[in-house]
Amino acid sequence: MSSSSAPTRSLPIYTVAPAWLFVAACVAMAIYIPLLDRANWDLVGSLGLLAAGLLVAVGLFTFRRGSPLLAVALVTVGALTGGLFAVWTLVQPIAALALIGLIARGAHRGPSVATRPAS
Repeated sequence: MSSSSAPTRSLPIYTVAPAWLFVAACVAMAIYIPLLDRANWDLVGSLGLLAAGLLVAVGLFTFRRGSPLLAVALVTVGALTGGLFAVWTLVQPIAALALIGLIARGAHRGPSVATRPAS
């Protein structure tokens, strides 16, 4: 009997690091903007940024569990949502588009060396 475990896939660090920075930026802005700009703050914007960060984070975890297409979909929706709610920063929408490209590229790569069967 051979023990089989669920295969895990990995993304390169040049994809994972910007993705976690995007998550951190979304969460930080969702918390920080109401504290700094009470006049222009709205609940929908903060909830949208939190949802965007959550979708990207769940997409990263989903990728590792072996569902790259679902991960691409989650990260795409999260990145577009984060870019939409923070369009005034001009940096976040550009980062969102780059993140979508990086996660799609990672999904189309083959399995990493760690998940290939030993020969």
